[in-house]
Amino acid sequence: MGSLATVRYGDLLYILLPMFIGSLMLFLLRWRINILALGDEEAKALGMNVEKMRLVIIICATLLTSAAVSISGVIGWVGLVVPHISRMIVGPNYSRLLPMSMVIGASFMLLVDDLSRTIVATEIPLGILTSLIGAPLFAYLIRRGRMGWN
Repeated sequence: MGSLATVRYGDLLYILLPMFIGSLMLFLLRWRINILALGDEEAKALGMNVEKMRLVIIICATLLTSAAVSISGVIGWVGLVVPHISRMIVGPNYSRLLPMSMVIGASFMLLVDDLSRTIVATEIPLGILTSLIGAPLFAYLIRRGRMGWN
């Protein structure tokens, strides 16, 4: 299970460059991600090389994920729940969705880390708390989506 207990300021220096590069690239490509969200046919009709763009986006997302996991370990449910919450708040436009997901994700992790340190004397692994919060919330989101499909 992942933890933020051992993370120090020096560790942040190691991930600063990969995080900056990945975030900057995704932010610069935000309007192209909006076009990709329309579907492959529409994106190709607008002149986009869909396969190349997908590869670049996957590389950026992998860079961000690997940098975060390298200092905290695997902390489940954050990547599943936070983007959905962000989308409910700001809508589907990636110009607003990407920064909002980053802010909500960081805030969620700070909240869960604080809870894990204050609930009991020993620190509860963050993955356990995120799953206790994330699983019911994700089930709600799935149920809500199905009701909208009818």
